[in-house]
Amino acid sequence: MNPIRFSLLLLVVLVPCLRAQRWVNPHFDTHRLDLRDLGYPEQNLIPADNSRISALLAHSNGFVYGATSGRTQAYLFFYNRYLNKVRPLGKIADARGVYHGLLEGRDGEILIGTGLSLYAPVELTKQFPVELEGIEKQLWKDLQAPYARFPGGHLYRYDPKQGDAVRYTNDSSTPLEDLGIPVPHNTIYAMTLSPDRQVLYGVTYPDAHFFVFDLRTRQTKDLGEFLTYRVYSGPERHWRSVPRALYCEPKTGDVYTSGDNGFLVRYRPGATALELTTLRLPGEYWEGLSSYDYPVVEAFVTTPDGRVFAGTNDGYLCRIDFTAPKVEVLGKPRVMRRLRAMAAGHDGNLYLITGEFERSCKLHTWDLSGRRGFSELGPFAVDRSPYYAHRAYQLDAMAVGIDGTVFCGESDRGGKLFLYQPGPGPFPEGLNPFNPDLERHRPDTHGLIREHL
Repeated sequence: MNPIRFSLLLLVVLVPCLRAQRWVNPHFDTHRLDLRDLGYPEQNLIPADNSRISALLAHSNGFVYGATSGRTQAYLFFYNRYLNKVRPLGKIADARGVYHGLLEGRDGEILIGTGLSLYAPVELTKQFPVELEGIEKQLWKDLQAPYARFPGGHLYRYDPKQGDAVRYTNDSSTPLEDLGIPVPHNTIYAMTLSPDRQVLYGVTYPDAHFFVFDLRTRQTKDLGEFLTYRVYSGPERHWRSVPRALYCEPKTGDVYTSGDNGFLVRYRPGATALELTTLRLPGEYWEGLSSYDYPVVEAFVTTPDGRVFAGTNDGYLCRIDFTAPKVEVLGKPRVMRRLRAMAAGHDGNLYLITGEFERSCKLHTWDLSGRRGFSELGPFAVDRSPYYAHRAYQLDAMAVGIDGTVFCGESDRGGKLFLYQPGPGPFPEGLNPFNPDLERHRPDTHGLIREHL
């Protein structure tokens, strides 16, 4: 073929593709979003199959620590703000998963709750007597199968003062203190600390046990399964619906999470069981025919002024007043389900990651002043061509750094750590990034692409 004809044909094909990709985010200034690899290629880069970021922690030392879940191994890493890079901290023993399981302890140590990888595909039984077992009963058996031969998720303690200074390779192990297995045959799924940081409270998966772990004596009190029903309200239908977050009230020390039928349950220190409250999460409730589903809490966030917010697997954001008691429903940032993670920014906004499984996650905000409500910041797309470009679809962790940078962890294979830096504000009238009229000020980026070609 004539080279000139081939070039013209290539342009005809490429231009529509570039327009369809829309790498340039239309919702905010693109220089505010960037990403980092989890280490250095050919040296200590966390392998792609084990690099799904599933937990992040903004530490008081100014660094942001993260943990991955993977096919064969979980890793610990941290973002060094002085080097502007991610440094791997080695393998987390023989763990395969860490979920919402990073906490800063009393003296700056990091507590890590581990288990199996929930990102691993579930081996479902194809042939079974539906009329006798039912689909949900068989699904429960399939979900339990990997845990029958699993000893249980460990609780570890990591000392940043000692461990951060070590140089690690892919074969290195994180220097950890093993505190034991709180609940056998279960993954540690969510954790929180008492106000004095001497007692750890946790929820396990798949059996939904609530446990109390005394960090001084290393003794566990297992209160057993606190969910009466086993539901799969999704959006991930191959996961049992177990709450992914706990909240500890700083004055009373009471611990809250979600229980049966969307009601919050409370644990009072020293009690032998959780008690039901009148607080109920908003969501989609299905109580007809043979279906019975209810929402679970995905995240709790406390703002500097003491307000408590919760997000659900149905994608609702609500404010909870435990004193009144009252649940104020603030709505949904998008039609799609799941509010995967959230954190309080330093700029007067809540930052939210939304999106279902195998759908594109997006970054949203909710104005804490109540004037603007929800605003969309769009998909996680970074284009630094010709050096690097990447778009993430699945993200499951978030933390806000000491300088206000919003960190988001990609939970797909080959996960990256995303960094979003909020604008300075206040903005001139008509140029507020949360203003829908901003589009009329924005240049025709597609035209720039065509001109570049």
